[in-house]
Amino acid sequence: MCPAHRAMTESKANIALIGFMGAGKTTTGRILAHTLNMGFFDFDLEIEKATGIGLPEIFATRGESGFRQLEHEICKNIPFMQNYVIATGGGIVLNPENMALLRQSCTIIYLPASPETIHARLAENNSRPLLAEGDKLAKIRDLLSQREHLYRQYADFILHLDDSHNACQHTRW
Repeated sequence: MCPAHRAMTESKANIALIGFMGAGKTTTGRILAHTLNMGFFDFDLEIEKATGIGLPEIFATRGESGFRQLEHEICKNIPFMQNYVIATGGGIVLNPENMALLRQSCTIIYLPASPETIHARLAENNSRPLLAEGDKLAKIRDLLSQREHLYRQYADFILHLDDSHNACQHTRW
């Protein structure tokens, strides 16, 4: 077992993936969960299940603050979960309480992606309320610039999937 995998699985009961929308949290999470024989938990899907409506409708009826409250309610259950790979929402890092809850039982891995990569992945996707109108690439750059330092601040590991950096960097021991 590689040292990074040993550190991740021995130190915490779960693995949480953080990063901007379109960074690959859900896809990577499913692959990791299967590979490590762990359960898979997706924040966006759980919020949709809990409300019975899709994310665009949640944003339309409750706004971003209403969505963030739902996200926080889901997050309160994470410390009681074991043996899961968790794909968080891209804005989970905006609430320090959420990150404290995740840190209790999760090794946190940041999946960075360039604005161009995110734009290419989401170009045909109209289900992202924060990117629904206007110049998607400009919005991606703006939101990413607001969040990047938080993703790095909370990450135990950084896993690069869209470029030629070292694939995995450990951020704290």
